[in-house]
Amino acid sequence: MVTPAEISQVLLAHPGVRRAEAATLHHGGKEVTVAAVELIDYLGGPVLRDHVRQELGEDNGLAGVLTVESIPMAGGSVDVEQLAAAVDDGRCTLFADPRDDVERSLVKIWAEQMQLDERSVGANDDFLELGGDSLSALGVIAAIETEFDRALDVFEFMSAASVRRVADLLR
Repeated sequence: MVTPAEISQVLLAHPGVRRAEAATLHHGGKEVTVAAVELIDYLGGPVLRDHVRQELGEDNGLAGVLTVESIPMAGGSVDVEQLAAAVDDGRCTLFADPRDDVERSLVKIWAEQMQLDERSVGANDDFLELGGDSLSALGVIAAIETEFDRALDVFEFMSAASVRRVADLLR
């Protein structure tokens, strides 16, 4: 198993990261590893999570990345309670696998249209944080309309913003 310290080192090696600290916390009845990062350049948490996946493998244990102005510290290490609060209130989205065929189809569409590895697209990841832009949004919407035979306007898509919430619109 990869340690939080190893995850921190990989994140710190990314050229867009100034500082990184990872810790394991309890969430939803299980232990998850979450990192807090201070950035040099804007990067979305899912992009950094994927960077760790590429460097340390699929089973690296990193569930989420919280971007912050200043890493919350307590007693010389990252403040686990602050990380847990960020997860609980939605400021840090944890990776989630697709739950059904609709979500799996949407993950595939997003990955193809945005030139991402399917394994790097979580069901709760924000479209913009994955690197999406207006051009890729149009491609994703067109592919969704073709796959699901349902019109979807840009406002609906951008308001939903994640695979899971777009899937809810399509069901």
